[in-house]
Amino acid sequence: MLISSLLSGVLYFLSFPPFGYSYLIFPALSIFFGAALRSKKSFLSGFIFGSVSYGVILFGIQSIGYEAWIPLTILMGLMYGVFGKTLSYFGFKTDNNFFILVAVISAFDLIRAYFPFGGFPWGYPSTVLIDFIQQPFKIFGPIGFSLVIQSIVLSLVLNFITSFKNKKYEYDRQSFLRGRNILVFLLIMSFVYEIGFAAEGEVRKGDVEQGDIEISIIQGNSPCPGAKNRCENERQRIYESHLNLTKSLSKEQLFTYEALEEELIKPRLIVWPESSSGFGNDPGISAKTLDEISQEVKRLNASFLIGGDRPVDSSYFENYGIYIDEKGKIAGEYLKQHPVPFGEYIPFRKYLDWIPPLSLVPRDMIRGNGQEIFSIGKNNIKISSVISFEGSFERYIRRSVQEGAEVIVILTNQASYGESGMSDQFILMSRANAVSNHRDIVHAAITGKSAFISGFDGKVYSSTELFTNAVSTRRLIAYTNSTPYSLWGNYLNYIMIAIGFIIYSFPKKKTSTWNNHHIQNHISWN
Repeated sequence: MLISSLLSGVLYFLSFPPFGYSYLIFPALSIFFGAALRSKKSFLSGFIFGSVSYGVILFGIQSIGYEAWIPLTILMGLMYGVFGKTLSYFGFKTDNNFFILVAVISAFDLIRAYFPFGGFPWGYPSTVLIDFIQQPFKIFGPIGFSLVIQSIVLSLVLNFITSFKNKKYEYDRQSFLRGRNILVFLLIMSFVYEIGFAAEGEVRKGDVEQGDIEISIIQGNSPCPGAKNRCENERQRIYESHLNLTKSLSKEQLFTYEALEEELIKPRLIVWPESSSGFGNDPGISAKTLDEISQEVKRLNASFLIGGDRPVDSSYFENYGIYIDEKGKIAGEYLKQHPVPFGEYIPFRKYLDWIPPLSLVPRDMIRGNGQEIFSIGKNNIKISSVISFEGSFERYIRRSVQEGAEVIVILTNQASYGESGMSDQFILMSRANAVSNHRDIVHAAITGKSAFISGFDGKVYSSTELFTNAVSTRRLIAYTNSTPYSLWGNYLNYIMIAIGFIIYSFPKKKTSTWNNHHIQNHISWN
């Protein structure tokens, strides 16, 4: 069983970038569920699966240092170890009741989106299928669609286990009950899917395209990317790189329009990613910096959204996205809400200050209070920003849409990912979130990869390479509709948890002689 867990972990990470063998997600989950349900060492099975799969998926973090990568790998292993043990426990207690096991999976996926330290959403299985199927994302979202995939795989695994265990019997009551439960589940899924599909159709009828907006991503790169790398005047050089690339833009828009009236002239937005300003070049503090940017605002007839960070004092800092309107004035600011643990703050700092590598994070980030909406142009196209790590969380994208955002901008750095596949993994999550909420996404990274993503089908319109200076421009559409997911969130997970809880709490009949035999048979397999 431990070899099976190792194999499942290998197949799992192979389904994600940079490998990209997405079809392997199905055998990976099948082998893992089978090992967890049939092994006496279910915790160890889960730990091996989690640490192997996420150890490779997150290997890019070792560019910061092994002291960052190893603890995160162990943490994911421990979480999947607890998940494997819980799945095995309820499988034994309920004779592998399908609905109760689905409820366990539902709860685990929700918990890991919030716990520990605010959650870690990397690696949901649905994201690797974005190239092949999009509609379920609109109805269920990335977490809900992951539940659908895992439930289908689980049903096949349970049927295989039952058939294998009962090979001496052509048919038994438990096979009938398990098949009935799976059929009921499929009927529930079909019913929920049809409701969601119909709801999306009704919303789409009233969908309004607020208009087009031309957006340019300025990818200024860093002369020495990475948390451990230091070079002279790094922050100043990053700022100057972004400013010089902006100056290379033509004042004429790349996408031309036949505008008969002034009102039809399309708005223009220039995006500088996370860490492109700040410290001595903070437009919110430095008059010189604001003046330099305002000159480009007037020359290009554009608005700017600029990422950066500012020290508040010796203990705290802010990670911001400043919006500068078409008049060259600061018209709003978004403060990042979700800091990266051990990257932007140190949990339990007073107990961990003795660890030398933590000196790389001398300040803790002050959290923002919520999403911010910025209006651009005469059509008041509404954009909202999330910053870096937040872009991997489906809830921050969804909240922006609920607040009225019509285009989403992700400001990120990504220098700490090195040349690993983590940049592609991040874009994969952005694509899933774009489709789930039917919003075009601007994925702007200081070191790459930067991309424009379609909210219709998750297609990457264009992307840049890693660690290069680049300017990319795209015309995006501002949409106003809400998908079933953006309206209702992870409702499918809560429905399945409720069903599982009701079934588990329902009074049970006394165990029959046949059931005693079946339990003994189950024990023999563990």
